[in-house]
Amino acid sequence: MNLNLWLKDRDGQIARRWRAEIRVREDRRGDDGDGFLGLFLDNLISFLAPCLGDYRDAGEEIWQQATHLYGSFALHRGLAAGEVVEELQLLRGVILRLLLEDPPEDRGHRGFRRDLLALNEVLDLGVVRASVAYTDDLFFAHLQGSGVPEGVTADVEEEMGRQLDSFRKELDRLDPGDSNHGSSDGQG
Repeated sequence: MNLNLWLKDRDGQIARRWRAEIRVREDRRGDDGDGFLGLFLDNLISFLAPCLGDYRDAGEEIWQQATHLYGSFALHRGLAAGEVVEELQLLRGVILRLLLEDPPEDRGHRGFRRDLLALNEVLDLGVVRASVAYTDDLFFAHLQGSGVPEGVTADVEEEMGRQLDSFRKELDRLDPGDSNHGSSDGQG
């Protein structure tokens, strides 16, 4: 089993663990880790596997766009600049721990090692894109307005939801046989 399939098979489990780790952090701030944030996290996880599959270039482009959107969402959520980076680093930790707990059968194969390095690069790219989006949006909030970005409004959720849907549809268009994007697998 290659890393792409391993990620697809465990996307729901990864998402639940990541949500749980973020929820612990959010509870310290009094925020709720479910709702639109949970939907957003589920989508981000589903965008990872295509970055390692047959449609790698398109997958990486969507990952970059989605993590850029996540950085903007972090600003609306009221996170500090480093917190969006920390949240994406939590994802890396969740995936690595799960890889240690339940490694693919072919983990010694050269292709697996290559995919693991590619996954690491994709996660790094996501951190960079989210951080840049956060910083850019904060700059423009200061330049164009009160300096305080609006919170997560229904309009913000609706627009971001539309963008996530378009990312998912693009991946589905590339690989119509894979209807697992954005779904949970029921593993715990």
